[in-house]
Amino acid sequence: MKKAWAGLVAILLLDGCGTSGVGTPPVQPGKQAVPKETKVKIDPHSIDANLQFGFQLLHELDKRREGANLFFSPLSASLALTMVLNGARGETYRQMAKVLGYGEQALEAINAENALLLHLLRSPDPKTETLVANSLWVQQGFSLMPSFVQACQKHYEAEVDGVDFMQDRERAAQRINDWVKENTKGLIPELFKPNDFNGLTRLVVVNTLYFKGKWQQPFNKEQTTDQEFHTSDGKVKRVPMMHQSGKFEYLKGDGFQAVALPYGEGELSFYLFLPDEGRSLEEFLKSLTPARWKEWLNGFKPMEGDVGLPRFRIEATYPLKEPLMAMGMTDAFDPERADLCGIAPLTDGRLFISKALQKAVVEVNEEGTKAAAATGVVIGITAYNPNRFVLIANRPFFFAIRHNATGALLFVGIVRDVEPVN
Repeated sequence: MKKAWAGLVAILLLDGCGTSGVGTPPVQPGKQAVPKETKVKIDPHSIDANLQFGFQLLHELDKRREGANLFFSPLSASLALTMVLNGARGETYRQMAKVLGYGEQALEAINAENALLLHLLRSPDPKTETLVANSLWVQQGFSLMPSFVQACQKHYEAEVDGVDFMQDRERAAQRINDWVKENTKGLIPELFKPNDFNGLTRLVVVNTLYFKGKWQQPFNKEQTTDQEFHTSDGKVKRVPMMHQSGKFEYLKGDGFQAVALPYGEGELSFYLFLPDEGRSLEEFLKSLTPARWKEWLNGFKPMEGDVGLPRFRIEATYPLKEPLMAMGMTDAFDPERADLCGIAPLTDGRLFISKALQKAVVEVNEEGTKAAAATGVVIGITAYNPNRFVLIANRPFFFAIRHNATGALLFVGIVRDVEPVN
């Protein structure tokens, strides 16, 4: 069983005054800064920010999905926006910092924590692969503040390159798309069309996050059977349901049950939350807060049980402007009020964010039968056993990919319907 996940965020900044900003060429990519080895752990405030921002954005995105599946990366969105935060000033900065969950935390500390997180995500585990990449795509001839570029390169390892959004948008789109495709291992082959840019586009900030991992305890393909899945709109369909039995970290909560399925050596896990029969997913989502999330994580205990998980795939693109504005980040999108003079001086025109979007893909599929003989258990419970659980995800559920060493949420998702993956 292998899972591959990819998400990216792109932020387009326009010159609201329409000036060309003639100046020095953009700074070219330098060597990526890699933090020195350290035993220092991520500051809990940074993970609290990740949780607060992630769950708020989850709720805002879900409002606009009208009952559809949802999958996105809070971490990808946070990293892209935090790079922009380095160039924000005044009220624009305060709004962005608040929405991102940083509050009064110093920018220097924010950058240092993110640099450490990027370092810790590079796992030596041969069964998992996590790739984070950042890039700045600058209109040729437009000057960026050296301090902004240096911050993005030093702390976020951002590549910086010049393109011509004004005269050759097709080439600009192709170059960015090629970079995205390479850094998501082909999962996201295209992000932009040439008409996504215009003569006022000055800077595009892109973050990609790619993860591929093999289960610590693989599913046995011979136990995958067609079973009913009850969608959120009341339909019943038959989907390939994978099964495995063993000892898992398990939680029986108030109105739901949950299980953690680790990848590889256990640095990352897939957390599956399934509302009880008769309880709606919407009811569970309303209770999903950073405080409850941390409380639930502390309640997981090892327990023998049986797990059923459907194969599924979700691919979607999410405009982030409206959700972020609803969360309180308004000035950054306002051409009259945005203060991003830390990115480029106001003499070159007032920059503002014209568009922010995330594209995310999750694929769940089986490869080979290396573990086909690992178990020979047939799922079938005939009586209640207080020392054993059964969790079959045959109805809408919530899931999250968590980096256990730091507590960071890489991806979160909602499955209300299943389109089987062959």
